[in-house]
Amino acid sequence: MDDSATADAVRSGAGRLARRELVMVGIGSGLLGALALAVPLVLWDWARDGHRAFEYPMAATAWLFGLQHFSNTDYHWWSLVFGIALLAVYGALSGTAFTALADRVFGVVRPLQSLAAGLVWSFVSFIFFWDMLLPIARNGSPFRVVPNTAAFVAPNWVWILGFTLLGLATGASYAVLRASPARVEATDEHRTRSLVERAA
Repeated sequence: MDDSATADAVRSGAGRLARRELVMVGIGSGLLGALALAVPLVLWDWARDGHRAFEYPMAATAWLFGLQHFSNTDYHWWSLVFGIALLAVYGALSGTAFTALADRVFGVVRPLQSLAAGLVWSFVSFIFFWDMLLPIARNGSPFRVVPNTAAFVAPNWVWILGFTLLGLATGASYAVLRASPARVEATDEHRTRSLVERAA
């Protein structure tokens, strides 16, 4: 396979990601997916009386450490900042898991395959988050509506929309980052180095 064929293969997404590439693509696609999840939640809260636009990050902190760290009327700044960090880590882990499965297990290499995998990932992520993770503490409050609790971030349909966007953004980002020019350049450089080492 000549250099141009190698570059074409990488551009089309062929070939497995190296370990470091997998982590970088996973973190990048996961962070963009997490951002897409946040958009409908922030917009819904911003448009509603009795809610603050950035309740979502505070909910992450409150879910872990207690409902006193959440408010529908005021910002708790340390709770907000810590929540953003928690959600970024969650997004990065989600993206890395998606990338590992897509690249290593299912061999997803094309853009349409990536979007389809992203849609499946949105469903898997929602079920994991909604039915397995949230019930661990406070029955999911304040993320979702819980009986006898007034504080919540958004109704279920907004979360479903958010997780759909998370999956699509993660899949699309995976496809773009996987076929990025930087990866083509790195692969070409690695191939040239290997040829030189073999010749020596």
